[in-house]
Amino acid sequence: MTATTRLPIAQHGWEGTFRYDPQGRPLAPRFHRLLMLEVTGRPGRADAEFLERALRNLEERLPYGPSGLLTCLGWGPGWFERHTALRRSPVARPLPMARWENPVLEDIDACLHLASDDEALLAEVTDELFGAGPLDQRERLRLRETRTGFVGRGLPAERLPGAGLPERAPLMLGFHSGLRGNQATEEAVTIASGPLAGGTTMHVSYLRLDVDSWYEQDADRRSAQMFAPTVDARAAELLVDDARSDADALPALAAAHGLVGHAQATGRARLNGVPRINRRDFATLDGGSPGTHFVSLQRTMEDFNVTRAVMNAADAPGHHPAVGVRHRNGINAFIEVRSRATFGVPPRQRRAYPHLPE
Repeated sequence: MTATTRLPIAQHGWEGTFRYDPQGRPLAPRFHRLLMLEVTGRPGRADAEFLERALRNLEERLPYGPSGLLTCLGWGPGWFERHTALRRSPVARPLPMARWENPVLEDIDACLHLASDDEALLAEVTDELFGAGPLDQRERLRLRETRTGFVGRGLPAERLPGAGLPERAPLMLGFHSGLRGNQATEEAVTIASGPLAGGTTMHVSYLRLDVDSWYEQDADRRSAQMFAPTVDARAAELLVDDARSDADALPALAAAHGLVGHAQATGRARLNGVPRINRRDFATLDGGSPGTHFVSLQRTMEDFNVTRAVMNAADAPGHHPAVGVRHRNGINAFIEVRSRATFGVPPRQRRAYPHLPE
C-alpha cells in the first residue's frame, strides 16, 4: 500500500504490516532510526504544510511496512508548552524510575522514528529530510541527534562478534521482546479523547547493557532471570504467545528459588491480565557499546511509569535474602539507564507541528 489515503489513521499503526516467523512470532522491522529534532524559530501553517508534504512524499513513493518505510513522529512536552495553543503538555515529562538511576531527563522538541528492513534506505530518508534537496526541513527543524539500531535473528551476534551472543538472538540479551500476548495492542494504546485523540504517547530511553556479565551466566540462569525461576532455556525458546511467567506467584517463587524473573515482575503491572505498553525496542551499538533504545507506546505515561516501577520488584528482597534490589532481581543488574524522553504522538492527519496557534 502506498497511497497516503489508505494508511492507518494512527501513526503507530505498524503491526498490520509485520511478517511472522515459523513459530508465529511477529517480526518487527530489522533497522531503526530515532531522529531527535529541535524546533527553530516559530513554525506556522506553511511550515506544517511543508512538513506534511515531505512525509506524504515518502509514503507515496515507498511501500508502507518493513519492506519500505514506517514512520512515527512524536512531539515533546516542550513543543506543546512553548509553541502551541495548548500551553500545557498532554504528555508528562520523564522521571527517574529507580533509586539507583541517574538518567538525563531530556527535553527534546520532536522525535521521528523511522523503521525498515532496508538499513541504507533509512540513511537516505534522513538525508532527504535533513540535507540539501526539495524535502529539506532544516529551516524549522534541526537534527540534533540520530540514534540507530537493529532487531532480528542473528543481527546482534553479527554486529557484535566475539561477545558470546547466541547466533540466533534477535536482541542483545538473547530473547524475543514482542510476543503477541506480552504486548498491549495498538488499539489499546490509542488515546480516545483529548488533544492526542487517535494517537498515543511514546517513551524513549537509552539503556547501556552489561552483556559481558549477562553471558557469564549459563543459558538456564539467563532464562530464569529474563522470565521466571521456573523457565529454563528450552522453555524460553518455545515461548510464542506470551511470557507472563507466573507473575502472581512471584513471592512464593522468589522465596523458593532466591531469584526473580524480569517478565514475572513486569507481569504484575497488567490490568485484567493485559499489558499496558506496546514495546518497539531495538538493539544498538551507538557510542561503541551494546545497548537498547527502548521505545514504548502507551495511552498515558502513567501506564509506562507503573510498568517500569513494578519491573523493579522492590518487594523481592523481602522474600529471600539472596535477592537484592538489583542482584538476582530480573535484569536490573545488567542495565544502566542513560536517558529518558517523552513524546505525544498525534494521529497522522495532525502529525506536522500539532496544535499551532490560530
